[in-house]
Amino acid sequence: MFQNSRLNELLKYFLSHKEYTSPSNLVKHFQISERTLRNDIREVNKEIKKNHVQILMKRGAGYYLDSKDPSFVSQLEESVNLKQDPLDSVDRRINHLIIKLLYANDYLNQDDLADEVFVSVNTIINYLKTIRAILNRYHLTLQNKANLGYLVVGEELDKRTCIVDLLTSNAQPYAFQFSNEQKALLNHVNLEKIKETVMDFNRKYDLHFTDYNLKNLILHIALSISRLQADKPIVSYPRPQNSQLDQLLHPLISYIEEIFQVIFTTAEKNYIFSHYVTSAGELLNQEHTTDYMHKLVMDILNCIYESYHIDLRTDRVLLNDLSQHLQAILNAKYYQLRNKNPLLHTIKNNYIFAYEVTETAVYQAFENEPFHLSEDDIGYIALHVGAAIERYFDSRYQHLKKVLIVYGNGYAEGSFLAAKITSLFKNVLEIAGRYPSHELDGKICNDIDLIISTVPLKQLHVSIPVLVVEIPLLRKNIENISRAITKERQHPVSKFSDLFDPSLFIRSSAKSRDEIIHILCMLLKKSGNISDSFEKSVLERESKISTAMDGVLALPHPMTICSTKSQIAVAILEHPVKWSEKENAQIILMLSLADDKKKNIKALYDTFVAITNNPSLTNLLLRAESMLEFLQILEDNIPENAY
Repeated sequence: MFQNSRLNELLKYFLSHKEYTSPSNLVKHFQISERTLRNDIREVNKEIKKNHVQILMKRGAGYYLDSKDPSFVSQLEESVNLKQDPLDSVDRRINHLIIKLLYANDYLNQDDLADEVFVSVNTIINYLKTIRAILNRYHLTLQNKANLGYLVVGEELDKRTCIVDLLTSNAQPYAFQFSNEQKALLNHVNLEKIKETVMDFNRKYDLHFTDYNLKNLILHIALSISRLQADKPIVSYPRPQNSQLDQLLHPLISYIEEIFQVIFTTAEKNYIFSHYVTSAGELLNQEHTTDYMHKLVMDILNCIYESYHIDLRTDRVLLNDLSQHLQAILNAKYYQLRNKNPLLHTIKNNYIFAYEVTETAVYQAFENEPFHLSEDDIGYIALHVGAAIERYFDSRYQHLKKVLIVYGNGYAEGSFLAAKITSLFKNVLEIAGRYPSHELDGKICNDIDLIISTVPLKQLHVSIPVLVVEIPLLRKNIENISRAITKERQHPVSKFSDLFDPSLFIRSSAKSRDEIIHILCMLLKKSGNISDSFEKSVLERESKISTAMDGVLALPHPMTICSTKSQIAVAILEHPVKWSEKENAQIILMLSLADDKKKNIKALYDTFVAITNNPSLTNLLLRAESMLEFLQILEDNIPENAY
């Protein structure tokens, strides 16, 4: 693709490394300077932008390849003749060794492991520390015996969960293709043959899957086959509660046994059955009562209403979709399956308000249930809730723009102008009144979007757009009115700037999360608009659901509304503080929200997304010395049509 071979190698690197890579690692890998790296990435992006693909930089994580359409990535892979080496990185070598240990029937010594991935014994010793830590997450133990080596000890289901996670850790979740690494890790079980068999079966019985669920099902069937071939069957597994399942899937299981020369035990059949149950909606809904699902959904929606005063309880689309999705989630939990959400990171960082609302409501609704939902589950539910929130705000707050007609030469002039404008713009404008210019005051102009006047209004002291027109209306007057009613009256930041009182801004040297929370709560308490339980509720929330975002921003706020007036306190910390197990934070926005600003809350959260997705904006905000400067930076760096 490029005459410069280094640019080709750089592109190949990003095509084969789906994870983030820090600039320092890239500089070391290619033996170039940071300046050369930036120039090379710029040159590569000039070319690959044609394919709707870009190399982007994420603050605190590194560079990554970004594309919204996997077909473009596939085209690029073909154009550079990419041959993926399953052992071309430390992560892949460690994954390979874990799989090797999980399939081993006997102890493996350090020399065996070193030969497997072509590294030294000293390197293996370092790898083993990481391997042990990874296995511990799955309740698995790396047993070590002198003169024998290493063996993984634990339950078979835990081992399979670990294997599935390793199989999908470096894969593009949206691409329905199997990597060389996945084929190698599954002992080269023929994934394409399984795919062909399953898809033929699904077509015959009119079963429908998403691409992700189908790929997940195929990997689990392949895993089952490979474990049986290694003489590692499941000893026991609960039977799916579906009377049609055994009869329906029996031909498929028999055919797979014949092709791959394995025999599925009853427990192994139940394992495969369960993945069909949790992936295919047709098998789910026939014999399950919907009463419990409906109760859970209504509990979630009631919590959203109580905490955010957003009423989604009559959204029929949401009620139906969420009930079905919850049923699939609970079935997966019954069969001890953990479905990873490939979009989780994207949802948490780009749909912050929807995720925040969902996370809070799910925690409250499920507090007394015998099970809890994972981050992956909440991420999926947040997509449904986010769509419903969009519908809610559209229906509640999309209305005709209110217009005042102002005249200078008598009532007849005002009547004529009102009639003409109503005729031209009847679907978008509402005439709220007609007044001579000398009668205008602030009370009359309250809740007005636009003033159309036949005379200049220099004496008017309200922040409402004024259009001066002529009688009869000229073409340019009509065009000006059209532009005015299709343009937002305010910059996005102006919609909620009144929440940021100048007295609620501080720069702080606080050393911990709880310290800065206390400082900001005391600052808000002086305003007299928060309850005595405010700080306790904020800390309770953080102990259960962290509000940190992307390593920079934190949005502490109470579990429920504890304020009589909406305000936001801002703290810029001298140094980042540890906010949760996974996240730091340095810009702290404490939200004290009441019911009075629900109309603009979505725009507020959209601004939080804009901050986290813009490292240069974040750096500017970190230098702000006052609330006025903080808001000015936001207004200068967020486009008027951003959201």
